[in-house]
Amino acid sequence: MKLVKLLVVGHITIDHITSPTLDLVSLGGPPSYAGLMARRLGADVDAATKVGLDFPDYYTLFLTRYINILKPAVSQKKPTTRFEIQQYGSGRRLKLISRCEDIEESQIQAKNYDLCILNPVAGEVSREVADAARSAAKYLFLDPQGFLRRFDSEGFCTLSDMDKELLKEVDMLKVDQDEMRSITGSGDLKQALNELHTLGPKVVILTSHSGYVTLSTGKRIYKVPIPTVNVIGETTGAGDILAGAFAASFIQTKDLLGAVCVGVSAATLAIRGVGISKIPTREEVFELAERILSGVESC
Repeated sequence: MKLVKLLVVGHITIDHITSPTLDLVSLGGPPSYAGLMARRLGADVDAATKVGLDFPDYYTLFLTRYINILKPAVSQKKPTTRFEIQQYGSGRRLKLISRCEDIEESQIQAKNYDLCILNPVAGEVSREVADAARSAAKYLFLDPQGFLRRFDSEGFCTLSDMDKELLKEVDMLKVDQDEMRSITGSGDLKQALNELHTLGPKVVILTSHSGYVTLSTGKRIYKVPIPTVNVIGETTGAGDILAGAFAASFIQTKDLLGAVCVGVSAATLAIRGVGISKIPTREEVFELAERILSGVESC
């Protein structure tokens, strides 16, 4: 089996997650969720990120057992990025409490990554860092959430537009329906997908609450079923877990559809749990992925 070398670019966070049945403070952010999921599927993971002096030592010890955090990662001036996340039904409300400093271009030195997951959460990635991430890896996977988010004076989040020039060099783009609408201005599925492909991404993965994930290659569209979950813990990090599982699987197999099924499987299993403990095992991810693949429809 090929040794997969991945780079994840985005802030590690500390999340305060609440719902009618939950009140939890957890390690979070793409390097945690995507990085640890990819590591569990056999990838070697580096993370370009920033945390503050307030970041607990036990979180550092836990993370660095599994992923390599590229230096300099500790800000001397700003605290760790923190969110308050209120879960309700299938939705959530996001509030930014603190934001660490931007990730530095100098943190990305190696040029031999198989794939980079570029996944900012609060505008911490500059165009220069995005370009460095692109040149560091054979494939660039983008989750644009941190480029689209805008935070008001109280820290509450809304979505806006982004610099579409960033999309020109993207190989794989993962968006939800709100993000797709923010980028394209269209709520029509096929029109919006065509617009996204025109902007650059060769592959678009559209997540939704409609019972399936859409994979578009520009030539074909697949509907990947999302298995029913009887008990949902909370959904924070599920998209990052999908990204990490997809990346590790795709680099090993070069099977786009199969890798999306692995990602959907991992995310589905994850939302049964809470916080960083929700990351599923390799065995259960691949077992469920086979069932998902058998139910894929080609449009």
